[in-house]
Amino acid sequence: MRYGYARVSTLKQSVGSQMPDLTAHGVEAENVFSDVGVSGSTNALDRPGFAAMVAMLNCGDEIVVTKIDRLGRSTADVLHTLDHMDGIGVEVVVIQLGGKISGPLGRLLRTVLAAVGEFERDLIAERINAGLENARKHGTKSGKAIGRPRRSGRAVDLALRLVEQGHSHRDAAQIARISPSTLTRARQSYRSPPEIRQGRLPDFSQINGG
Repeated sequence: MRYGYARVSTLKQSVGSQMPDLTAHGVEAENVFSDVGVSGSTNALDRPGFAAMVAMLNCGDEIVVTKIDRLGRSTADVLHTLDHMDGIGVEVVVIQLGGKISGPLGRLLRTVLAAVGEFERDLIAERINAGLENARKHGTKSGKAIGRPRRSGRAVDLALRLVEQGHSHRDAAQIARISPSTLTRARQSYRSPPEIRQGRLPDFSQINGG
């Protein structure tokens, strides 16, 4: 019997994109098991869908997955799962790799690929942690310094004056070379300074952007 397994890490994702590949490799739709919103870092046998599939397996059966990281997101977990399948006589087919992963060469290949996948995820996690640390230093989730735009910002002042003169929000931001969101925050945070309200526009040639 050939079974398929699909997994996505968040509830916002869908296993639907994996289904065509699984069925194209001879897996009947009713034999596809899935886990939605379950991280690959969770032990394989602790995933409800995967555990239900394992309970159905018999010697000589096959499991089909689209990529090796559907089986787990750490080298140890992937290899543990594959070793378990070897022990009960179940073949694993990884579509991305072009077929079954078995024998000495297959084991070498799957070890290398699992290690590379883990290395890539470690790099991503490192970048995320660095961003969060930067955010904590500035007191924001985005890592950007908090606080309203400076009243002395000449480009912001110009944009505010243009809006007061009847220009559209979009055109004012474009002329002053600032982002529309910067202009929106400026309008919400403070009024134009007196010199801008009185019509003394900055020299356009000296505007470098906001």
